Amino acid sequence: MKTQCKNFRTEVCSIFMLLMIAVTYTSCHGDPINREAEVETVVTDFPGNDAVTVDRRGNVYVSEYGQFVETGGTGTRVMKVSKDGEVSEFITGLKGPLGSAVDNQGNFYVNHAGNLVTGEVLKVAPDGSKEILATVDGWPTGLTLDHENNIYVTNFLSPTVHKITQEGTVTVYATDNRLAGGVGIDFDRKGNLIVGNFATADILSIDPEGNVSLVTNIPDIVVNGFGIGYITVAGNSVFATGLGVNKIFRVSLRNGEVNEFAGTGEAATLDGLAEEASFNGPNGITTDRYTKSLYISEFGGIGAVRRIRLR
Repeated sequence: MKTQCKNFRTEVCSIFMLLMIAVTYTSCHGDPINREAEVETVVTDFPGNDAVTVDRRGNVYVSEYGQFVETGGTGTRVMKVSKDGEVSEFITGLKGPLGSAVDNQGNFYVNHAGNLVTGEVLKVAPDGSKEILATVDGWPTGLTLDHENNIYVTNFLSPTVHKITQEGTVTVYATDNRLAGGVGIDFDRKGNLIVGNFATADILSIDPEGNVSLVTNIPDIVVNGFGIGYITVAGNSVFATGLGVNKIFRVSLRNGEVNEFAGTGEAATLDGLAEEASFNGPNGITTDRYTKSLYISEFGGIGAVRRIRLR
């Protein structure tokens, strides 16, 4: 009996210790994170300055929007950074590419040819062939895919999110005045679309029926009209780039709580612990769900791709 009691106490203590460890490495958002997450530079002196996407093999793709001139961006490429850090041109001949996504078959999707009146959603097959899936009125910006590879597109000039099928059928998935100015877009665990508003710094949620609700607003980050660059969802958190304030923010999808996650606010490309590192106009952001890492592009300076390992 004494031996059984001793074993029972040992098991209880072991379970307790495991629970304590779990609590130690779980944030208030309910997601395990690295308490000493570090920012590291993957490549620098880099032309890609907009949307970031990662494929299943760990290759990173960054749109080269360039600079806005008259009615669109001056960039013409999507750049590729291999998991070994090798930089190459992945797609050329574009016009101010914005937003991006890649499906499990290796097809790549990007918005381009935006001219403040219309923009094109382009599909690029693994063999390099290009197909215009749809032309969308307004200024289509960010995009994401669902499990059936339907495309969802935000629109900076229209209060809408459009849905585009693989056959090119375009429908309005959601409409709400708060969606005008939207850029970043991603799905959460529940199948809701999360949208980051570039102009207002609102984080919005769209349920499967198209109903729009406010998750939260990231206060005091809109500088000269630059608020949230892009967003990405990881677990129960939204990570958003504060383009004008040179910081990365973390928003809880449970209660809308906002926290500064990385960046001192100084416009510089400096590595180190998340709270001590610096970014120069962080813009694009995505989650590598296989390595539990964030990848971030920079709009300012000479350009860079930065990485933060969440675990």
